Amino acid sequence: MNAVVYIAERMPVAAIRRLAGLRAGRFERGGPASLSAGPAPRALDNDEAVSHVIARWGDDLCGLLNALSRGELAEVARTLRLDVDAASKSWELRAALWRAGARLERGNADVPSELQPQPVVLGGHLVIQASPRGTFPASESWPRALPAPVVPAPPPEEPDTLDELLGAADRAIGVRLGVRGRDKGAWGMRAQALLGIPERGGGEPDWRGDVEIKTVPIARDLGGSQLWRVVEDPAIAMVGEPTLAKLQRTLWLARADVGDGDATIVSWYLLEWDAQIAQLARRYLHVRPKGPAGTDARGHYLSKRFFADAGMLATLNGWSA
Repeated sequence: MNAVVYIAERMPVAAIRRLAGLRAGRFERGGPASLSAGPAPRALDNDEAVSHVIARWGDDLCGLLNALSRGELAEVARTLRLDVDAASKSWELRAALWRAGARLERGNADVPSELQPQPVVLGGHLVIQASPRGTFPASESWPRALPAPVVPAPPPEEPDTLDELLGAADRAIGVRLGVRGRDKGAWGMRAQALLGIPERGGGEPDWRGDVEIKTVPIARDLGGSQLWRVVEDPAIAMVGEPTLAKLQRTLWLARADVGDGDATIVSWYLLEWDAQIAQLARRYLHVRPKGPAGTDARGHYLSKRFFADAGMLATLNGWSA
């Protein structure tokens, strides 16, 4: 049985009508135009509103639960007769409802995690971490620990091979990058220097025109899970530059603040372009102003949701194999 259908058909009328009127987010599957056909949400009757909600979230139980308010979640939990504490927080209710829905869909049978991946809670919302698709360093525990400080050991010359490049990335883990200053790109340039790669500029990928080096800022989730989350959309390229070329083969360096204005490299993730990554890039790339206040320059940025779907979050937090 489809859990979204089951829950939507038992949801309070006010909640269903509110959901039916929500605009689709720009990074939602299908995009804002996906729900443009048909009558305006305010013109829908109750049955049509239920159908509208099912059409939008029919294969996305996490998305439906993330869209519900705390009060709506509590009402649905009561309707489904779930044993939850009246003082439960919204994320606790979302997790309980997801477990109930997942159990309903599998009919209490055991199924592989690939068929029914369990979400994690980040920022109070349910997030599905896709399994890793690229190369990454091993970890003794999950989520990864903040690495102890290490002495910088960049290679004396630019690495000749990919193995040498990844070896340099291993040695960069734990290196403190120093206070950034006003230049937002300073940490990225220092991280690249740790890999022995000179700053060249231009449109080609950084390492021998083959691998782009990008840092992505991460932080511990404030909810107490100690899971890592991506905190900003990283810049990919200026408008007018070959943006997709920067993502054909990318070495992502996960960077975390360590206090006093300093930061360090926590891990790395080498991601190769394929059909699924191309689909994710089309969904999550967006344009916004880039540069100091008042500039008219614009850049391409990659939504932080990309890193959950592309497997990088799993390399930081662990996953169900």
